[in-house]
Amino acid sequence: MTTELLEIMRTDIKRCEDAQASSNGTHSLYQALIAKYNGIFEDFGKDIPTSGKACAVGSALNYRPELNAIKEKLELIIATDKEKDPLFDFKSMYEEDLESLKQAISDSANEVTPEIAKQQLYKDVTAKYEAYVPKLNAGLYGYEEVIGIYDEVAGQELFYDLRQIYNKMLTFKALGYPALMETIPQSVPMVQITNTNENKVDINISFSDVRKEIENMSALPDTEIEEILNKINELEKIVKSPDRKSKKWENAKGIVKWIADKGVDVGIALLPLLLQIK
Repeated sequence: MTTELLEIMRTDIKRCEDAQASSNGTHSLYQALIAKYNGIFEDFGKDIPTSGKACAVGSALNYRPELNAIKEKLELIIATDKEKDPLFDFKSMYEEDLESLKQAISDSANEVTPEIAKQQLYKDVTAKYEAYVPKLNAGLYGYEEVIGIYDEVAGQELFYDLRQIYNKMLTFKALGYPALMETIPQSVPMVQITNTNENKVDINISFSDVRKEIENMSALPDTEIEEILNKINELEKIVKSPDRKSKKWENAKGIVKWIADKGVDVGIALLPLLLQIK
């Protein structure tokens, strides 16, 4: 299960909980959730009990029991997936740290997150992931390679280091946490939820949307926009090629390195496209 899907499920669990306060809107929420999860999990709505509905004129239909059943089923799916995926807790922690890094580098003026908190975040993520994310410390202002320690950094140097760490961690995630796979016993199954029909549509939408997003980046010069669009075209050819997955990743190595060297905005836009390699 992807971290994105996990976050969506947790959000919908909260929506089901909040809906218990009133019948208003429960029918439309029930319909939306059933339609969503029937498209992700086969026969998701099959075991959700429904009862005959009647209400006074002007009153809303009460679908709170059905929403509670949806909530419990989503919680069970998450719990079951956690047991089957040995990286579940790591991925959850990793996703939280990625979000913290994203917020930190988006707040260059330290208006939301004070610099001292960013310095602590810098220490935390380097301590957690240095052993797992390849070359995480390479090129960082705060890393003293000779003695192998991280110095205190501040100002623009701290901002630069956090941005580099974020891009490297984002790439590591897009590649499927490769260094961690070696630590998992071969007998342990990895759970991955996919939908073949939806994937083909998502590829077209994603590449089209990202091209529009890049074209609308007014801060970039035309030459750089053209360079990025060419890389997107290269990546799309790789994704849609009939090659094996391993061959596709081999062909995409140069693009992955190129993305890692780009700024945050370009990295955020392009890295999700790598997830289309299947």
